[in-house]
Amino acid sequence: MYYEFTKCPIADFAREHNLSEVMPAMCNPDYTAMELIHARLVRKITCANGCVCDYTICGDKDEEYLKQHEEYIDDESYRRNK
Repeated sequence: MYYEFTKCPIADFAREHNLSEVMPAMCNPDYTAMELIHARLVRKITCANGCVCDYTICGDKDEEYLKQHEEYIDDESYRRNK
């Protein structure tokens, strides 16, 4: 599945109130939530650190797709994928 959100009320609120540093704590649990239902989240950017939040959700055994989109933590502490 692929979703692309162009608006996030939480990210908007954080930006308006100069609270952007808390956004990794709001966004990163999305990965854990998917893992709990035996799925994996692949996301390259969020509304908090870009202009869209792009979600691809696949099964946790889709090794070929997951190898193509290795997960890492960026300089702002967001969990992301290549």
